[in-house]
Amino acid sequence: MKKRTGPQSAFALLLSGLLLVLPGCEREVASTPTASPSPATFETPEIKPEPEEKPEVEVGNVDLSEHSWSVYSQSGEDGVLDALFRVIEPTSKYAIEFGAGDGASGSNVRNLILNRDWEALLLEGDDKLAAQMAETYKDYPKVTAKQAWVYPGNVELLFEDNDVPEDVDLLVIDIDSNDYYIWKVIHNFRPKVVIVEYNASFPPPEKAVVQFHPMNYWDKDDYYGASLQSLYDLGQKKGYELVYCTDLGNNAIFVDRKYYDRLGIEDNSPEALYKLPKYGKSGRAPNGGGHPQMDAEYEVDGIKKRRFKDHLEWKEIKIPKKFRHDI
Repeated sequence: MKKRTGPQSAFALLLSGLLLVLPGCEREVASTPTASPSPATFETPEIKPEPEEKPEVEVGNVDLSEHSWSVYSQSGEDGVLDALFRVIEPTSKYAIEFGAGDGASGSNVRNLILNRDWEALLLEGDDKLAAQMAETYKDYPKVTAKQAWVYPGNVELLFEDNDVPEDVDLLVIDIDSNDYYIWKVIHNFRPKVVIVEYNASFPPPEKAVVQFHPMNYWDKDDYYGASLQSLYDLGQKKGYELVYCTDLGNNAIFVDRKYYDRLGIEDNSPEALYKLPKYGKSGRAPNGGGHPQMDAEYEVDGIKKRRFKDHLEWKEIKIPKKFRHDI
């Protein structure tokens, strides 16, 4: 999870809803880049090298858990990606990250940009974080870093408008809300590797996906995203295989099915690869981990109270917090 503020404008809400139901009416919403701040506003993130020694990779016998290390990533993703792209040769050397935050802290693509000379499209909805990200990459011509809200109705148009190659090598989805629906509608672009955040509060075989609303956002409880089982099922329909879940219990990594045999994974079922959350407390996961439950009740002087509201709010709009359990 990266720091987020609330949802976007009412106009964006209205337009995004229309985009979902009017074929051919896809238009980019609220993606005007934020002006870069002065250099004095932010500290320049540290540039760090990769480890000098890395485990060997044998095609057909890759244990990704042995390759979990981080330069910038949150939970070993840098090392796992290193191993994957040693058995899956990159073609475009192009990465996309939705919910990129400041572009440095916990980034899953920064190592590829700085130490592998990759191109990238980095999108962040929060104005301040997007401005910091733009400042961080102002001297990197191969990186497009901008403020944008991503919806099912505009995601592929964002790709087209930013000259994303169809054979993109890596896609990272971490928007803390409608992640499932964003991945679902990507058809004309075929990432070799996809990293998407999963909601570890629901262990397999539980299905859970937040009910779609254009203005969904994360308010620091466990109402976000989708369970690993639901993402696994979606990946199966799209021709992707689950290959790894990070130790923190937050990110699931998929590869295009045509590369799956190169790894030699015996069992890639959600039950086999699921990791309990190692973040937060008072969550609904079996180990009590995760973010505080959205529907937990507690008593004060015999009066039952809710720990968190059962809805999100934006001005006069109330968005019910409801999980779908049918997908």
